[in-house]
Amino acid sequence: MFPFVFIFFILVDQVSKYIFEHFFATSKIHILGDFLVLSFVKNTGIAFSFPIEGIVLKVLTIALIIGIVLYYFRYETYKNLLLTKWAYILILSGAVSNGLERVFVGSVTDFIGVKYFAIFNFADIFISIGAFLLFVIYFKYERANRD
Repeated sequence: MFPFVFIFFILVDQVSKYIFEHFFATSKIHILGDFLVLSFVKNTGIAFSFPIEGIVLKVLTIALIIGIVLYYFRYETYKNLLLTKWAYILILSGAVSNGLERVFVGSVTDFIGVKYFAIFNFADIFISIGAFLLFVIYFKYERANRD
């Protein structure tokens, strides 16, 4: 089941990016006034449009991937938890989707803008939710081991 979910999340991200690039590239869609706005942006920086490019970006990407892998092997205890599997699927599908676009296009399409925050895409959302889930699982596991 998880390979299909992995592919589904990548497709959701890629199709949404395609739609915004090809049909709404010059439009702004206000969802909640100026607080939530959908608009097309090509991001050459990192997640949430932070402006880091070139070799620094590549080093950070590699460090993030190594960190995820090390975390996975360090906390293998969690691997039987369904929630952990969902967290890794979310993180990996988001990372792969943005990574493929960055490698083949040279930038990542962002289109979800939140006032006073950043412009991002579904892959960024998947990564953030997955990381949050791992954070919660980690602290729940640590608390259970201390008690």
